[in-house]
Amino acid sequence: MELVDFKKHIESPINSVFKGLGEELKHVAKNRMLEYQLNEYKRNYFTKTLLHRSEPIKLTDFYLPLHIAKFKDRRITFTSDSKRISTENVSSLFDKSNYITIIGSAGSGKSTIVKYLFLDSVSRNFKIPIKVELRYLNEYDGSITDYIFDKIFLFHKLGFSVKVIDRLLNQGSFIFFFDGYDEINSSKKEQSTHDIDQFVNRYSSNYYLITSRPYTNIDTLPLFSNYVVCDLLFTEIPAFVKKQIPESETELAEKMIKAIAQIESHSYKSFLSNPLLLSMFILTYQSYSEIPQKRSDFYKQVFDTLYSVHDSVSKLSFVREKQSGLTKEGFEDLLKLFSFISYFEEKFLYQPDYLERKLTYIKEKKKSFSFENQKVIEDLQVAIGILNKDGLAYTFPHRSLQEFFAANYISGLSESNKRAVYDKIGTAIKSGWLYLIDNYHFLSLLAEQDYKSIVSILAIPLLEKEFSRAAGVVTNEYGKMHDILAKVYLISTYLLQPALRLEAIHHDFCINYSLRMVSLTSDKYLTLDQMKDYDIRPSKVMADFELLEKKGDMWIQGIKGNIEEQERSDSDIIGLI
Repeated sequence: MELVDFKKHIESPINSVFKGLGEELKHVAKNRMLEYQLNEYKRNYFTKTLLHRSEPIKLTDFYLPLHIAKFKDRRITFTSDSKRISTENVSSLFDKSNYITIIGSAGSGKSTIVKYLFLDSVSRNFKIPIKVELRYLNEYDGSITDYIFDKIFLFHKLGFSVKVIDRLLNQGSFIFFFDGYDEINSSKKEQSTHDIDQFVNRYSSNYYLITSRPYTNIDTLPLFSNYVVCDLLFTEIPAFVKKQIPESETELAEKMIKAIAQIESHSYKSFLSNPLLLSMFILTYQSYSEIPQKRSDFYKQVFDTLYSVHDSVSKLSFVREKQSGLTKEGFEDLLKLFSFISYFEEKFLYQPDYLERKLTYIKEKKKSFSFENQKVIEDLQVAIGILNKDGLAYTFPHRSLQEFFAANYISGLSESNKRAVYDKIGTAIKSGWLYLIDNYHFLSLLAEQDYKSIVSILAIPLLEKEFSRAAGVVTNEYGKMHDILAKVYLISTYLLQPALRLEAIHHDFCINYSLRMVSLTSDKYLTLDQMKDYDIRPSKVMADFELLEKKGDMWIQGIKGNIEEQERSDSDIIGLI
């Protein structure tokens, strides 16, 4: 849909929502709503991506409609078309429910789906779309209801008073896109969840869509039907590649598609089924001929490519001048420090004053750094393209880059400083487990880069604590059993090096683990009725729990033995010199 069609498509829903106002007020309100919608439409229609960083391009030029599936099927490999639901038509997604959550892993395309659906709702005259990026709640002192009233309706003068806005919202003419639930700070998440639930209940006749990473408990919201973003099918990858590369570079696209088709490794194919990682492959293709085994190595390749290659994927690449005078290693060290600080402060959107303060702080603490803040910001945004301008603030092209640099910083610390960081992480996990679930992608990247320390200092003590708890559980305490099983599963999934997961208990427990990953952050154990609702069978809980009791100690001893063997072999090698 082109911009010239905008007014024709959005005018009908807007006329409907303001039908109760007097003619003069209706005229003014209608014009303001049209202006606001046009600006929001442009913000979603023109966008920047990892591959298109210098100039915004039309979303329709690069977007390949993704698929979702019902949340109950999330452990299935999506090979059957009958289980995959297209996101091409916004109205069809809401056929059975006014309330939808879309859950997807890092880089699965959740936010891009929201941008597309926003545009699609306009093109189909399907409600009046309102998009709320939930990360902005972190900087706002109030509820989401207050935010929508103050920062959208009153700020843009879409309503003349709270009473009028309340009346407009009660008409059911809107579709709200709440994007990035996982980016709400942990300190505000419980209250924000309550506020979202209250807003939805208060204005229940509207349509709602919420996006989030997995395991944030967003799937437990009442009323909402839960969906997950499906991986790209291997047969969809060629079309995705062609969408990302200009038509003038057809030869390059065909070379990439041919290279991908020759990949035999199942793990590599799975790797490229993630839209972000596939985009990274496209970005790095001309510099690196192979896909690394670890995701963290892939992110390193992405930075190397961003640093040295021009914004397009053209063969006519050139290196941009860096104004700050920092070397490549200097930029890496700066990004590691800034990412570590901002990640643990739960900052994903950087206001200019925040960026200034942190850069100044880094220079004060690291005397080896000497740069002008504005020149560094300019280099990160323009010359390298690893910071994007979002209104007046800045973000990484994708949050996972922040997670990579933060994990990379920790992996390079001294043993005593690592222990200090891991002790803080361990304390956060023990206090509620929400940290482990919310930060699974970061912890997985950290485990790849620093597995010996994360296993020794963090994973083994946590596992031993859970096995100790298991000894006190009596028959029929299915809720406690499920709680322990779920936590052991998460530790083994996110904190142990992949090679270790193949040993002892892993094959029997992790691969065949069939319990639903629900209510993990709750302090209350699941009742039998709740377990029944989530299709968790007590007999299966008992069987998995008995397996854990039988093999748990053997598993831990096997992991410890593996680490000791590596240390012995390293000692022998050192003895040679």
